[in-house]
Amino acid sequence: MKIALMQPYFFPYLGYYQLIQSVDEFVIFDQAQFIRRSWITRNRILNAHKETVYINVPVCKAPRETRIKDIRIDHEANWKEKMVQQLLYYKAAPNFRNVEKFVKEILSVKFDHIGELNTFLIKETCKLFDIKTEITVLSEKYPEIIEANEADEWGIKVANALNATTYINAIGGKEFYDQQKYADHNLDIQFVKPQLESYQQFNHPFVSGLSIIDVMMFNEIDTIKEMINVHELIK
Repeated sequence: MKIALMQPYFFPYLGYYQLIQSVDEFVIFDQAQFIRRSWITRNRILNAHKETVYINVPVCKAPRETRIKDIRIDHEANWKEKMVQQLLYYKAAPNFRNVEKFVKEILSVKFDHIGELNTFLIKETCKLFDIKTEITVLSEKYPEIIEANEADEWGIKVANALNATTYINAIGGKEFYDQQKYADHNLDIQFVKPQLESYQQFNHPFVSGLSIIDVMMFNEIDTIKEMINVHELIK
């Protein structure tokens, strides 16, 4: 059994979905410490000045050690309206109406916590892409797993709880993980190396790694399914 453990990102980029696709169970890591100005509360899309701009979810102030699952969304701000306005840059994109409708439907559901919102939108997007991976939430499935001796040992704890044989992580963690620790626990550790294919973004020079929203604006769902399968697992 292959698993991955990852913080819940806000409308993440294509590589996030490649990681989900590569495992049997994807565990939302909501017990991790929240990091401000991270992909948990924002992502990038294009704007009319041919630059990237952030779409953001404002959150309430909380102590530094607060876990993701306890971070509350600041509903006093008009962030949903602002985000919908930001999407209007794409109004001439081939899939604008469908994507705008999809995003509005996501935003129409009120959540108190950022972890709940992101988990919901990740699951809904995976349904759209026909990704069959089981998606679970760490604090709900294993509420007793609340700490690890070292940051790279969370994966071992969760993998052991699930009786997994393989732990897969995003490529950014390759230098961070002590692979011998995983071998000592009879776990094979691998990393997803994304291959982000270029596509036409109006008359922009191609900007890679933007939010999945950008990918959806310019590509049909069947094409995105193919793009999600274009990745490599390395050790």
